[in-house]
Amino acid sequence: MQVLIVNAGLAGAEGNSQVIAEHCANLLAQQQLSHELLVLRDATSLRIQDALQHARGFVFVTGTYWGSCSSALQGLFEALTPSEGTSLWLGKPAAVLVSAHQVGAQTVLWRLEGVLSSLGCLIPPMSGVVITRVGEALRSRAPEVCSDVWGLGDVGVALSNLAACLAEPRSFQAWAVDRDDYRARWLERF
Repeated sequence: MQVLIVNAGLAGAEGNSQVIAEHCANLLAQQQLSHELLVLRDATSLRIQDALQHARGFVFVTGTYWGSCSSALQGLFEALTPSEGTSLWLGKPAAVLVSAHQVGAQTVLWRLEGVLSSLGCLIPPMSGVVITRVGEALRSRAPEVCSDVWGLGDVGVALSNLAACLAEPRSFQAWAVDRDDYRARWLERF
């Protein structure tokens, strides 16, 4: 499998994240890239880690929940903290797609790109897209004023840039990571 699409939305296969994830699957099929769509809410820890390990690149899809990504995605990153800088992540390109009813998704996008970069992923240029309810409504009613409004139509660019990073082999190194004592308390009380 070349690309793993992770639907991290709290509504699982019934929510907006699934619509975006299925759109990604269709676009990747058009590019003839093998892919798998994993609904995070419904997958076991072992299945998630196996899928991440076998993927050459990732697409993470989440909604915006009180200014953050889904608790499911946050929990995944917390559980996989010991894998930072390992072959699970290192040098694998990642795209991030964030939906929101109104506001806050831009910050979620930037935070997730930072987390993925720190884990070891490669963040391709223009591989993050925010899709909002307001933006999609505006696109359907007045597309002539939407040249600078992200939406589902921009997902193709993000996936093309992700695919470009899959095209050639790369050689990356990881920095030293505390794998044994990363949960230790390091502050003393006054």
